[in-house]
Amino acid sequence: MTYERIKKVKKRKRIIKSIIISIIIIFFVFWSVPTILANNSKTVLPEKGVLIDTISAEGFLIKNETVIKSKNQGQLERLSSEGDRLPAGQEIAIVKSSNDNSHLTQELELIENSINALKKTQNEAKIILDEKTRIEDLKISLINEIQNNISIGNFQEIYLLKEELALYNDKTEDMSFSNTLAGQSLEKLEGKRDEIVSILENNNLKYYSPHGGIVSYNIDGYEEIFLPKDFENYTYDKLVIRNKATQKKRANEDVSLDSPICKVIDNFEWYLAMKIEDMKEVKNFEIGNYISVILGKDKHEIRGTIIVINESKDKGVIVAKFNTLLHELYDLRNSDVKVIKSKKEGYKIPTKAIIDNDSIKGVYIKDKSGIVKFRPVNIIGEDSNYTYVDIGDNKGNIVIQDELVKTITLFDEILVNTTNIKEGQILN
Repeated sequence: MTYERIKKVKKRKRIIKSIIISIIIIFFVFWSVPTILANNSKTVLPEKGVLIDTISAEGFLIKNETVIKSKNQGQLERLSSEGDRLPAGQEIAIVKSSNDNSHLTQELELIENSINALKKTQNEAKIILDEKTRIEDLKISLINEIQNNISIGNFQEIYLLKEELALYNDKTEDMSFSNTLAGQSLEKLEGKRDEIVSILENNNLKYYSPHGGIVSYNIDGYEEIFLPKDFENYTYDKLVIRNKATQKKRANEDVSLDSPICKVIDNFEWYLAMKIEDMKEVKNFEIGNYISVILGKDKHEIRGTIIVINESKDKGVIVAKFNTLLHELYDLRNSDVKVIKSKKEGYKIPTKAIIDNDSIKGVYIKDKSGIVKFRPVNIIGEDSNYTYVDIGDNKGNIVIQDELVKTITLFDEILVNTTNIKEGQILN
């Protein structure tokens, strides 16, 4: 065999060897990449959650509200804060009259000063009065002596007694009170003071809570329209808010005669009228049933009792009574409402983790040994990117095609990305 031929054979062998090695490498790569991807696949644990099925409605709060109106004109002074809970008869506010009572105020101040001065000198005044009484008694005794001396003609003694009597007269004149406020009796001054105080109080009227409840200075004008009675009249077409303009009464604000200054809201019970767009959605609701709703900016969930269902063709209104949480909602007149139709407890898992295996819905899990297994699930609902599935019985079994089969548990590692996953595969 010539050298050239040998060289060609060796070259051919090298090429064949390279091709075989390349095939092996390519095969290995194709085999290993899915395995690597599978080993790195993300897993999640199921979460227990509650799937809430709701319908949207527009809600109108109906409360027992008593509006208090001003009986005089003047400046509002609050004695209670917005949202305070008060008993019946509690002071709420004062409206100070706008009439000019400055002269009465000045006179009252003068009388108070005089009363205080008289009270401070009561002891001294008593001493003076006692001394005056003693001198008057001495004067009477001198007059009797003068009369006796006149009868016996003792004129020299009469002269001396008259001089002594004149001294006592001068002394009693010096002890008399001046005709001023300070000289008037304490009783008279106190009577005058009470008279002026009464006049001022009648001009500055106090207002009291007519019953227990929550005080509010925000008046929207619907307090006497949405009344907690005749609920059958709250129909879909009539239940509407037009030109809502809330008046917020501020401290030291001027108020006119007969204008509203505040209101007291009975917080024992209140009502919510809900406009339902499609009554078929609530066909199972009945009067007397409990109803749960979510409302308010803080998404409060509250439970009440249905008292009226007013149907208007396909639409309608449900009115329910509540007795909790009004202190959080008292300032609401209407609000978006979520009416809860049902609550279902289940496992919450990512929707993209669910696959079809021979027309059976389920997920791939990785057991403790790293082996991939298929677990069937019964879907009970969806919420955004998550699906809620049946928890199963107390042994973790669900019914699939009339057979009991094991479903997922709280501790199963669910594979989220199932693109390169097969049942029976072993993962690291």
